[in-house]
Amino acid sequence: MKPELDFTLFKPKGCLADEVQALWTAKASLDNIKPVHRWLNCDACSGIVFHFNGEIRLNKTVFTPGVLLLPVSKQAQCIALSPGAKLMGIRFHPAVSFALLGALYQQPTYLTFNCEDSMIVDLYELYERLAKRVGQYAQIAALYRWLLKIIESKHVLPDPLKHALKAIDKNVALGMLAQYVPLSLRQTERQFQKWMSMTPKYYQRILRVNKTMHYLKNTSSASLAHVAMDQGFTDQAHMTREFTQIANVTPREYCKRARLAG
Repeated sequence: MKPELDFTLFKPKGCLADEVQALWTAKASLDNIKPVHRWLNCDACSGIVFHFNGEIRLNKTVFTPGVLLLPVSKQAQCIALSPGAKLMGIRFHPAVSFALLGALYQQPTYLTFNCEDSMIVDLYELYERLAKRVGQYAQIAALYRWLLKIIESKHVLPDPLKHALKAIDKNVALGMLAQYVPLSLRQTERQFQKWMSMTPKYYQRILRVNKTMHYLKNTSSASLAHVAMDQGFTDQAHMTREFTQIANVTPREYCKRARLAG
């Protein structure tokens, strides 16, 4: 029996690893009776989707084939793939999509052809090449080669932003960022708004929720009250509010979902 969803994830190494989280392909079986639903975790990142066949639904919006530019993820959302839907994509690290595309999007946006924009022309040509490739690994190889060419030609992130992201990843308090970044906190906030459409504080909140989700997924008998304190939340109620806003699920519901997923 065919799986309802054939999903392949490739995590680059070497020179692409700092800019690209993953390349992926997804194909919903034609034998499915109804759409396949999956949750997309919030990660403060964005990406590009190359949609070849069928329909996909993000929350309540339906998308047909084309090149889809995704907004920075600020809240988890549900994606539904119709039977036979086929797509692949790129998931960047924080702020990288703005560096490459020169714009941030507030909602999933179809790429509109513009012959005067070399990046847009390049993406359209890439979409056509990928659509002709037979097999997911051939598609991933073609996408990998394109990314090598694009990223090697650009100085991707400004150093102050890069240092700020690394410091927050290491749980440095926002008030201490000036020790790691040659900018004031207000200047750092402007950098985050320009490149990621969020504040450093919101980025920190996303990281804390994601780290807690990872902990809960791998710890079956943890007390939620103790987890909340260990992970830096004020109390369990604070953790629940943060999960609800960012992960779109309560910690208790997430634990049940993780157990069902095995």
